[in-house]
Amino acid sequence: LSPAVLDRLYNHPATCLAVFRELPPLTRNYVMRMLFLDQPLPQAAVAFWVKKENHREHEEGTNILTGLRLWHTQLLPGGLQGFILNPVFRENLRIALLGGGKAWADDTSQLGPDKHARDVPSLDKYAMERWEVILHFMVGSPSAAVSQDLAQLLTQAGLMKSEAGEPPCITSAGFQFLLLDTASQLWYFMLQYLQTAESRGMDLVEILSFLFQLSFSTLG
Repeated sequence: LSPAVLDRLYNHPATCLAVFRELPPLTRNYVMRMLFLDQPLPQAAVAFWVKKENHREHEEGTNILTGLRLWHTQLLPGGLQGFILNPVFRENLRIALLGGGKAWADDTSQLGPDKHARDVPSLDKYAMERWEVILHFMVGSPSAAVSQDLAQLLTQAGLMKSEAGEPPCITSAGFQFLLLDTASQLWYFMLQYLQTAESRGMDLVEILSFLFQLSFSTLG
């Protein structure tokens, strides 16, 4: 992701918490050590947080944190280079861990009980049925129909191809896709969706923020 996208993503506590949870243990330790520091630390001092035999893990952790723009480099008095936690990420991770700030989701308590509430098994069943419609569409089943946007996404992902005047048909990559387990199919499909989001006029940051918030929601 571009620096601009990363900086915008860290404006939401749910995103910061999701990113923090996926960091390797050593880098999570680094983040927690600096979470309540408003001043940069000398890079040489940070290097002393690990033993010499773990220097490689330290370098890998440093590259991860700087690559995700969680660490910023800053020049200290005297010309030393220092690290400081991204201030936007720091503020919103504090909120995620300690509470406060705005609610992550809209308050729906005033709406009353849902008249069309669904339990978890029925939601699972519906989701699987809809996913099977996509798979049947890929193999040309006449009873399977999907939206034009979804058909276009399957084509852009290389899972189907469309000749002039002909309906879309499955590609060799599409056949390999069908051999994957459902979880792997969903991950592949989601990645393709995100990669083509901006070309379809959608805001990638809003999509990712929604997915991160959704990951902390309870099914049903």
